[in-house]
Amino acid sequence: MRRSRSAVLGMALALALGGGLGGTALGPPASAASAVAAQRSVPASMVVEQAGDDAILQHYEQLGGSASFLGTPVGSAYDVAGGRAQDYTGGTIYFSAGTGAYEVHGAIRGRYLELGGPAGFLGFPLTDETSTPGAAGRHNNFAGGAIYFSAGTGAYEVHGAIRGHYLELGGPAGFLGFPLTDETSTPGAAGRHNNFAGGAIYFSAGTGAYEVHGAIRGHYLELGGPAGVLGFPVTDETGTPDGVGRFNHFSGTNAGSSIYWSPATGAHEVYGAIRAQWVALGWERSRLGYPISGEYSITGGRRNDFQHGSILWHAASGRIEVIYTSVPSALLGVDLERIPTTQKVVALTFDAGANDAALRSILATLAAHGVPGTFFLTGDWVNQFPSNPALIYNAGHRIGNHSMTHPDFTTLTDAQIAAEISSAQRTIEAAGGDPRPFFRFPFGARDSRTIADVNAAGYAAVRWTVDTLGWQGTMNGTRGPSFIVQRVLASAQPGEIVLMHLGSNPDDGSTLDAAALPEVISQLPAAGYGFVTLDAALG
Repeated sequence: MRRSRSAVLGMALALALGGGLGGTALGPPASAASAVAAQRSVPASMVVEQAGDDAILQHYEQLGGSASFLGTPVGSAYDVAGGRAQDYTGGTIYFSAGTGAYEVHGAIRGRYLELGGPAGFLGFPLTDETSTPGAAGRHNNFAGGAIYFSAGTGAYEVHGAIRGHYLELGGPAGFLGFPLTDETSTPGAAGRHNNFAGGAIYFSAGTGAYEVHGAIRGHYLELGGPAGVLGFPVTDETGTPDGVGRFNHFSGTNAGSSIYWSPATGAHEVYGAIRAQWVALGWERSRLGYPISGEYSITGGRRNDFQHGSILWHAASGRIEVIYTSVPSALLGVDLERIPTTQKVVALTFDAGANDAALRSILATLAAHGVPGTFFLTGDWVNQFPSNPALIYNAGHRIGNHSMTHPDFTTLTDAQIAAEISSAQRTIEAAGGDPRPFFRFPFGARDSRTIADVNAAGYAAVRWTVDTLGWQGTMNGTRGPSFIVQRVLASAQPGEIVLMHLGSNPDDGSTLDAAALPEVISQLPAAGYGFVTLDAALG
């Protein structure tokens, strides 16, 4: 009886596994010895080859044979790394012992071959080409990943941790849609990424795989993506607790980094020490609200602006300064004479307009006692002493706006008032500080119109509870530091605002406020008072 090649190989395979043709442990009859020897001499590679060819043929027939999309065979089956393959006019069926036989065709097959086919990182197919549930496209799964195809995007592979997260997010049927690239290294950073129709997934060994999309991704790429200051994402895009905006956190380089987005503000980054301060204040639910700028350079430091203020970082001191620009309604229409509080606190304030003769003495006294102050500066004074604002804010004090040229506001038009305020603000900002939201009228001259103008410029008007009159000098030797101390203590009350000056008297050169300050700071705590800046008036 004549046996087929496959039957002979099947017998050989059975013998190779230790069993006779009859299943007995005894050797074959002598008359069959030569035939068995011939069967046992078939190489194992031929056995595997035939098994693969048979599996390929069987799968080809299951798919419809020559009447299927695969069409007719092209040549004979052939070896590929770790298995076998058969080409057809419409595609290829691949086989390995570990995966079985599956077809790959069309654009997916083209991409598969470009990536090395079975010898590449994808390995052998685990499925035939299949429609993607919930999305108008196709895919093949492979031992090492998958290739996805749609008419609008083409065919691209996704594998590893990125593919795992892609599937967690819904794959092609999710918001990311179909891939637009293969997995690719991230230029300038040790990681990988895939771009998708709706965003991207980034991966690094230290952060894992996370997606970034929409306006946040657009800004992320503007900042250099993973190679920029933000680093790799450490979260997917997530809704903010206030229910308004969205954010991604990133690995960053200093205290972490984030991009926050809201419909009203757009997407802006916050990172480093400024972000740490914003976090401590309560993120977007703090009084500052959402960022309205990214971090940018200022004289002597860095800054982020927010909906209701700014955070400044001063490099020389490492100080973080929080500026609130919104004016509480209770401070509108008034020239504040005391902080509205029942607590026994005093705000020491200092006006600068003439010279800076007492500045360093005053700063030294405040520093020695750990007392904060608020300094009202004119723009002209800042231009005359451009390094002085940094001495003030690096020492931890607040700065206010005292106009540009120190005119009587009641004699100015509304437009002139606006110019005086804005010019001083720009000048102080150019020096690295920010005077908002506190304004003090030159000479204390004001009326309801000028107060309204100041409020319209975004400032609260701050007067004083007591003027020490130190600016008047010794009055021919009749006044000394004790005169200043007595005036301050006589007016002591919860929320007292004390007005002092940084300049010397033009007639006698005295600086009585600076001379009296140590005793003022000593006497007020003895009476139960503490010290605050005018920020206490903002609530």
